[in-house]
Parts: sequence; C-alpha cells; structure tokens
Amino acid sequence: MAFARDCHARSTARGSRPPEPDGILGVMRRVEAEALVGASRDEVWQLYDDIAGTPLWVPFVAEILYVSGPARVGTVYRERTRLGGLPTTQQWEIVEHRRPTRQVHLSHAFGLETALVITFEARGTGTWVHQAAELRSRLWGPLAWLHELLASIPAGWGVAAAVSGAKRAFEGDPPR
Repeated sequence: MAFARDCHARSTARGSRPPEPDGILGVMRRVEAEALVGASRDEVWQLYDDIAGTPLWVPFVAEILYVSGPARVGTVYRERTRLGGLPTTQQWEIVEHRRPTRQVHLSHAFGLETALVITFEARGTGTWVHQAAELRSRLWGPLAWLHELLASIPAGWGVAAAVSGAKRAFEGDPPR
C-alpha cells in the first residue's frame, strides 16, 4: 500500500498521555500524520499557504467557498469537503502563522473544537511535514470521549490524505 510507505499516521486518546506542550486545546484526542516531501520548506509552505488552491492537491476538499484574504493570522475560510462519503462545510480561522515553520487553524463545528497544527521541518533537500488534528468535544464526560473517538476517524483520514496530497503534489504518484 502506497500510503504506508509515504506517510505515517497515529492517534492518541484523551487521557492516554499528558497533553502535548504545544497542544492548542488541552486534554483532547489527537490524530497525526507525517511524511518527508521532496521539496524545499519554502515550496511546501507556499502550497499550504495557497488556501484557494487546496482542492487541487487535497483529495477530500471539493471547494473553497470563501477566503477573507491572504493566509495570515485572522484569515477566515470556508471549505466544502467530502470525507468518508459525507459532504460537509466547515469554517476555519488561522490563529498562528509562523513562516516557514508552523500554522494553526481552528474550527468550531459539529460540537467539536478542532485545531489543525501543521509544522514544516527542513530535512536535506526535502521537508518533513507533520499535521495533527486536535479534537475536543463540547459534550460532557463519557459522551465527550465517544464523540471525540468517532470524530477522530474522519479526522485521521483527513490529516493523512492532506499530507499524502502534499507529497504527491511535488513527487507525483508513487510507483505501484
């Protein structure tokens, strides 16, 4: 399977380990994916910074409906996605934009607070891209845990597809 060679994904649960020091939402469920992309950090940063162009390389993003301006802190955008067969529209706001190393996007939809944390690390002639989705339910107790668990499935697919899409944007499809 090409995904296994190109991208590594993992999930951590509420309470399974202490919150990450850079955790945006505190105690939450976190899904992550990462890959070495064959392009410079500036090139990969530009790909992620072109919000309107996201549907060209992220397979589950059908359309960007609105972008309030160029990518920077405070930029708001709405995207229409089709992830796991479910069409949704979600609004995001960029809350951290540290060129060329880190972006953080926040969304409040579906009863969840979601932080998308994307980091870029130069590795030789390539870039190590790490993308994490931190999910925190607004529900209480065991319902919150279940809500986060269920939401982590499509979120995990999403971060893995985005990182794989970035890799494909620069390297093409892997040989089969």
